[in-house]
This record gives sequence, C-alpha cells and structure tokens, in this order.
Amino acid sequence: MKEVKKQKPIYKQMALETAVRNPERYKDILSILIEYDGVVLNDENLLEIVTHLYNEEIVKASNIDFNLLSKKVQMKTVIEVNSSRRADGGFPSGYSSRFWTYVRTLSEFGFLYARYNEPLKFSSVSKLLVEKKIDEQIAFATQSAIYNRKSPFRNVSNDFNYFKFITKVLIKLNEDDKGLSYEQFIVSLFNKSGDVNEFISEIKRNVFADSNSAYEYVKNEYNATNKENTVTKDYPDVVLRLLKLTGFISIKYTSKLKIILNTDSLELIEKIFTNDYSFTEEQKNNALLYFNQYSKYSDSLLSITTGWTVESDDSIHSKLERVVKDYEIDINKVKNLINDLDENKNREFKYVPTPLKLEFYLSILLYLTYGEDHMIIPNYKTDSLGMPISHAPGNNGDIYVYSDNINWLIEVTMIRNKQQQLNHETTSVIRHLEEDSRERYLSFVAPYVHPDTKNFYDNEIIRLLLSDTSVFMKTYTIKNFLNETLKRDNLDSMRNYTNEVIDGVRSKLTR
Repeated sequence: MKEVKKQKPIYKQMALETAVRNPERYKDILSILIEYDGVVLNDENLLEIVTHLYNEEIVKASNIDFNLLSKKVQMKTVIEVNSSRRADGGFPSGYSSRFWTYVRTLSEFGFLYARYNEPLKFSSVSKLLVEKKIDEQIAFATQSAIYNRKSPFRNVSNDFNYFKFITKVLIKLNEDDKGLSYEQFIVSLFNKSGDVNEFISEIKRNVFADSNSAYEYVKNEYNATNKENTVTKDYPDVVLRLLKLTGFISIKYTSKLKIILNTDSLELIEKIFTNDYSFTEEQKNNALLYFNQYSKYSDSLLSITTGWTVESDDSIHSKLERVVKDYEIDINKVKNLINDLDENKNREFKYVPTPLKLEFYLSILLYLTYGEDHMIIPNYKTDSLGMPISHAPGNNGDIYVYSDNINWLIEVTMIRNKQQQLNHETTSVIRHLEEDSRERYLSFVAPYVHPDTKNFYDNEIIRLLLSDTSVFMKTYTIKNFLNETLKRDNLDSMRNYTNEVIDGVRSKLTR
C-alpha cells in the first residue's frame, strides 16, 4: 500500500464521523465487532467482518436484502458496493476503508484498537458495555472525560479535551442561569485553546442571530473552509448527540434550541474532571500507545462513573409530568408523535436517542392515561429536564406501570426481525414478574409482531400456568397498543387474551 505523507496539523472544527450520526448505534457495532477480538485485520477477515455488519443491517446497501443472498454472493456484493471507496485511516480502498468508517470514532474514544494487518483489541469499557454491565451513558461519560482532540486519528493543532472544555463553559454559564444557543455551540467547535473564560468573553462580544451569521463569523475569525451545511449542521449535530449521550448536558427546545448543564449530573461531572488525563506527544502520534494509555485512564475512572446512583421511581414519574407541562403535551399531541415516529420530523425531541423515542412517547401516553392512579416508570436514564439519555443497565423491562395491586410491564422494540425480537430479553424479564405477588401483566409492543414472537408469549402463558403462576400477556402492534391505551382497555384485553389461550389449550386436551 502506498504510504501517505502526513500533512502539517492545523486548527480545525471539532468533528466526529458523520456516517454513524446517532452514537447510541455504537453499542450495536461493538456487540458485533467484539466477536472478532484478537482477529488480525487483514483483507480476508475484514471482508468477513464487514459482511457481518451488512447482515445485521448496521450497514445497508440500497435495494439489497442480504438475508436473501448466499454467503458467497453476500461477500461479492460487499466488494462491489464498496469498490469506489478511497483508502482511509491506514486501511486500503474498498470494504476495508468502509470498516474504518465505523470504528474511527470508537478508536478516538479508546473503545478499541483497530489497525490494518494487526489484531483487533477492545478496552474494558467496551466489554462491560456489550455485556450490559454498564450503559451507553456511563461508557461515553467515562471515555469523553479522557478524550483529547489531538490524537493519532486527528491531525489537528487543537490540543485539549473539548468535552471537558464545553462542560466547564456550561457550569460557568449555569451560575447565572444561562446556557448556549445552537449558534454559540457552533462557534465553540472552533475553539483553539480550551480556555473557558476566553470563550465566554467571545460569545458575549458577538451576537449570532442565526446559523448563517455563525458561519460568516467562523469563516472570518477561524478560516472555516467547509460548506455552510457541513459547518453549521452536519458536524455540530453529531458532536451534540454524543455530548447529550454523556449526560453532561440537557437540550431544551422552545422556539429555539438551548444547550444547558444537566444539573442532575453536576456532582458526577465535578468528580470525573478532577484529574487531568493527559497524553504524551508520542502517545498522540502512536495508536497503540494511545489505546493503552486511554485504557489505563478508563479503568481507573470507571469506579467513579459506575458509582453514580440511579434516580428513584418518584423522580422518574415526576419528570414525565415536567415534560408534559414544559412541552404542553396532551393526548392528541402524543398520539401524533407516535403515529409520525418513522418520519422523525419532530424538532422538540430531535435529540432524544432514536432507540428510546418509542419508549419515551409511550411513557408519556401511559402517564396521560394512567398516571393519576399508577406510577409510570420507564427504564431509561433522564437528565434534569426529564429527557431520556440512555437505557439503564441490567436485564430489566422497558416501562413499568404499577400500583399497590398491579405490576404491568411493557416491553418495547422497533425491531422487526424475528430472531432479534425473540432475543429482546424476554425470558429474563418474565422471570422478574414471576417473583412479584401483585396481579401481573406483560405487553410486548413492536411495529410488526413476528408470528414466532407471538407464539413465544402464548407458550409462556401455558408454561407459567403449569407452574401455578399467572401473568396476563399480549403482543401488540404500535397502532393496536395506542388504541387500547387511549380507551384504557389494556388490562381487560390482556386478561381476556390470556384466558382465551388457556381455554383453547384446555378444549384441545379434552377432545
């Protein structure tokens, strides 16, 4: 492979890989890649790995269903659809370069070590995330506390931790009950030194009415050369999504977007930024040394980040009330949010992580319909505004609705694939319900319920009956669940359905 001469570093806008726009997808990517721990990243193995990514629909090829192709044809297709990709990150052109697209940010944040013709390695935090011993928020908060702009993966003169810098800016602004506009956030991405006071003075001296004025400013002051859409939308959007996932910030949208400190995590932020996680110049230029040092820092920091306590049920329930009031949500509005889920056009909740959107909307729906006499407890972490950050770790259900008399679990997924639906932690979740003494209910909600998934739950009804345990269950499409909830028919419907399944089995046995 032809050696590429390294260019002289210059000051650049803070940017991350835009191919994976939603950082919560990295958990899925890691769960696949970790199967290849220790595998040498040569051409043959890279083809195997990239084909696997296509099979799991992490990477998609337009109008091609990989499940309908033989393994040989799948690999041939991967080679063909990636033939025009240029070499990047030390990986050759084609599918190898495609692989780098999906691991570059993971490399920058010390999750893994991936170099061409070398063994693939993973940090402790990656393994804990895949094993569901920590969640995405803990993982990215830990790694962001260590991150450095100048690294073996970014040839830039900016040499500081952007996430530490911007969080300290928000802490300072929070003292006066202030935050950053989206336009000010754009300007922060061009900061050269990480000086908090200097940046606050800069945004006080200048007014940015809209993204266009911010673009003109960074062109004049920071010699920005990328297209306006790249500077003001693409790069800021990806960085902001990752910053939101750390739990360091909250995002509020009224007529305009505002970025503020997540005051719920202030104590955690102060703890993790106490130490200075610096890298030597040699480490900033050597990927293996960088990964090893990052891993050492990460291992020591995990004891702090994993010790962060989860909110009480009362707090989570009351935060749903806050969201409803802040965004003036009524039944019609939440119904529209659920019905328009696939279009993803809602600006108010743009930065709610995509995998959590359905759970978030259904939690609001359940709060509006059942919240007066039941506790509504979604199993996701929230910021100080009540907005979801990430799933909490552990094998717990998605949404719990309970009172003194009932315990109702709602399992939610956007997955349509048969095997992935069946792997949706169903057995472990049902086990939790078995241990409860109240009247127990379970709803499974998906855009499409595969027949095998429905059969699984029907079989569970009979299995539990044979063990003298009663759990009322039913599978739902999103539309059916919405309609039943609006009429408050869920509990009766689950009881009736479960009894029908039991009666059907009894009638067959007495023939």
